[in-house]
Amino acid sequence: MKTKPIYYLIIAIAIASCNDRFGSTESPAAQGGHIKMAVVSDIHYMDPTLLKNGAENGQAFQDYFNADPKLIQYSDAITRQMISEVTKEKPDMLLIPGDLTKDGERVSHQSLASLLRPLISTGIKVIVVPGNHDIMNPEARSYDGDAATPTSSVTASEFASIYHEFGYGDAIYRDPNSLSYVSQPCSDIWIMAIDDCKYNENTNGIAVIGGNIKNETMVWIKTRLAEAKQRNIRVFGMMHHNLIEHYANQDVLDPQYVTDNWEQNSNELMDAGLQVIFTGHYHANDVTTKNYNGNLLYDIETGSQVNPPLPYRLIQLQNKEMEVTTRYIATIDAALPGGMDITTYSQLFFSGHLDGAFSYLLTQPPFSMSDEEAASAAPQFRNAYMAHFAGDEKISVTEQKLDDAIAANYPIAGMALAALWTDLNPSDNKVHVRLK
Repeated sequence: MKTKPIYYLIIAIAIASCNDRFGSTESPAAQGGHIKMAVVSDIHYMDPTLLKNGAENGQAFQDYFNADPKLIQYSDAITRQMISEVTKEKPDMLLIPGDLTKDGERVSHQSLASLLRPLISTGIKVIVVPGNHDIMNPEARSYDGDAATPTSSVTASEFASIYHEFGYGDAIYRDPNSLSYVSQPCSDIWIMAIDDCKYNENTNGIAVIGGNIKNETMVWIKTRLAEAKQRNIRVFGMMHHNLIEHYANQDVLDPQYVTDNWEQNSNELMDAGLQVIFTGHYHANDVTTKNYNGNLLYDIETGSQVNPPLPYRLIQLQNKEMEVTTRYIATIDAALPGGMDITTYSQLFFSGHLDGAFSYLLTQPPFSMSDEEAASAAPQFRNAYMAHFAGDEKISVTEQKLDDAIAANYPIAGMALAALWTDLNPSDNKVHVRLK
């Protein structure tokens, strides 16, 4: 039949569509038509040259991570290990939903881009979006001995230029009002990279933590989603801040981690057809859902590379079935105190710093505990917090009794503990998603 060559040509083009986008004929997308994605969030990469003359043990750097405990001094080794593992996994694409750097240092952005660049040559498309730490950050510092000195950050246009090869350069659409854009890694898949960061408000020497999708950007997003629906293109969202709450009253108990106006915005985006969004920011490995008007939205949050348990995600997509699994960085090429492995050291580092942080926090409103009561309750908050970070949290009988004793005298503290320990559906570290 004369139609057969045309028929086979159409099939061949459809199978190769992802490969053409990635510039490689070896993409796994050609094997059975499935797509494999990796998600890594909150890398907080710090270029090693920003630590000089033993600064990692100096007072200024110690003050930094006492206030915000992260394994920044090991971010280079962790990032290199992550890139090595992702390369071996051979995903079609790697999504990075923000906080690429410690505090937006120009040299950290430039170095991270250099580290990520080899992934492209292996056929892995890397797609990034900024986080609250990444742009116009007045807290960017270099450290020398005991001292900290301001260092240059980047503007929004410079961020897009540095990451030209990682989504911005070949975006099929760019939002004129933000750094949001649409990437098309395959003919029938779009990645909606949403910039909701408030870096233009970093005017008083402190970087703004919260997020907000501008009204103009929401209009732009919904226009793109309408086009995708008309063209039968599947859209996956990616944004730094959570689009929906990951535990009850998160926006009240720990504000600035769910994007502003999240209830209305999530409803509108669900009505427009969004079913999945990949987020970060809170450093928890957590998945939660929301139902609205018969639509279901999955907010798949990936934990940080500088807080335990150092997770990253692998996603297998075939037709309407999506399997999400979690992997962990368990070894790095760096000497750790006492010869510990990174898993053990990260747990001890984080838990030790959290006890001090909660001992102070619980003396403040709305908890207002005495110093002695706060110190006594801090381990329970540390345990709940770390369990939420790890995902699939499940409280023990002993832990529940200790939390109940706190709740009896401090109801708000009890509510916070219960919220952190209550794992909202679905599961967090391994989950099956069926798409419409």
